[in-house]
Amino acid sequence: MRDFAEDEIATRQPPSPGLSAVLSVLLPGLGQVYSGRLLAGALWFLVTSFSYWAILLPGFLVHALCVWSAYQSAKYWTRY
Repeated sequence: MRDFAEDEIATRQPPSPGLSAVLSVLLPGLGQVYSGRLLAGALWFLVTSFSYWAILLPGFLVHALCVWSAYQSAKYWTRY
């Protein structure tokens, strides 16, 4: 009987910073989730949603910060 742990090691490919940014453009926080930061993704989604609801202009600014954060998260993940 083969033991999976001895024969194969499952490795995860590092997230793509570009794809992470695109996912956050489509849905705020999704890029962070893709990068493995679930709590950050949920917080970005809530903050961006509230910003759009409160006033439109700050919503765009917060959404842009969310996209930048997703890009940086994936970029940082690939560095280490």
